[in-house]
Amino acid sequence: MENTAEAISIHEIIEREWVGTAFHSLVSIKRKALLGLEALSRCTAPGEDIPPQELFRMAHKAGRLLELDRLCRKKALEAFAPIHRQHRDLILSLNVDGHAIDSEVARSSYLLRVVKEHGVNPNNVLIEIVESRARDTAALAEFVTRSRKSGFLIALDDVGAGHSNLDRIPLLKPDVLKLDRSLVSGVDGNMTRLEVVKSFVQMASRLGSLALAEGVERQEDILRLLEVGVDVFQGFYFGRPGGRMPCPETMGERIEYLARMFRANATEHFAAQKALYARHDALVHAMCERLSALGPVGLDQALTCFIDEHEHIECLYVLSARGVQLSDTVCNPSKLRKRKRFIYEPARLGADHSLKEYYLPLRAGLPKYTTAPYISLASGNRCITISAAYKDRDNRSCILCADIDCRE
Repeated sequence: MENTAEAISIHEIIEREWVGTAFHSLVSIKRKALLGLEALSRCTAPGEDIPPQELFRMAHKAGRLLELDRLCRKKALEAFAPIHRQHRDLILSLNVDGHAIDSEVARSSYLLRVVKEHGVNPNNVLIEIVESRARDTAALAEFVTRSRKSGFLIALDDVGAGHSNLDRIPLLKPDVLKLDRSLVSGVDGNMTRLEVVKSFVQMASRLGSLALAEGVERQEDILRLLEVGVDVFQGFYFGRPGGRMPCPETMGERIEYLARMFRANATEHFAAQKALYARHDALVHAMCERLSALGPVGLDQALTCFIDEHEHIECLYVLSARGVQLSDTVCNPSKLRKRKRFIYEPARLGADHSLKEYYLPLRAGLPKYTTAPYISLASGNRCITISAAYKDRDNRSCILCADIDCRE
């Protein structure tokens, strides 16, 4: 059946322009707005139900990939033009097959011409590229540069998927990074995946790009992604692709509901964090007061007592003003990962901490510092380190460091 479809219909599909367009919403929760629509191509050949990926595979095999690619974009612009006339702020997201980008395509003004023919402003068009499909990096870079000069926005699709080439992100400097569904789906219950998403969001921010999560279906994942800085979403949660503008009432209700949930969760989270850090500060202050009555002798014993009294403390150690460890690292044995001790090993007496994040701010004059959560090299667990300056019995400047469990 497949061979018959290829032999009979792929050329006819292109010649008869049997391609339609469905639109999928791009939504911003923090702006409480529909930002744009992604154009998704559908085969409209009578009696045929050919998935888009299969359609493009057939076209590639028949040597007509670029023609099909351009036909899909033409049909998308035809469908979007009346929407654009009524909603001038909406973005149209158009897919360009990276496999079809060569030096000739890169220098072509075909897309710009078709966009203008349909009365659409290039500033309202986001070109989506799966960069891993591009065979010629130089042609890809030229295509992106020329498109950007013409006013188009650029998005890299499927970022975070196994085949994406991360080295091309800083080269192309996209306006949008579309985080792949394989990365964002189930992120609420997967700390490792969440950390990867955070890295992409931070990279996007530094490059001046917008992080967009595609394929979202669960409210919990959206709320978690909002927490780490993702604001634009695409997925079945907001409705399935259709041939018309999404219903404003339905879309508005979902956006408003998520906004309320995020606001409530964020307020509760920050209040809890404020109370937690206040307790941590009080605890560290009390420990420093007790340590100030000691000299070099008895440090390890005092730290052991603190560990016994406070089970959420993973490790304690004391540094000199130069960042050299004056005590052993006293750890809560229940927190250590015994099977990974060759990776995670507590530092010893005399270890140099002078380049550590929790030391340098105190070296610069701060009396106390709290790190962002990280994976402790002492325990292998997610923790924060609070460092606080104090003077011991002999008036020596010392720094107490407390690694505190903050696993979610």
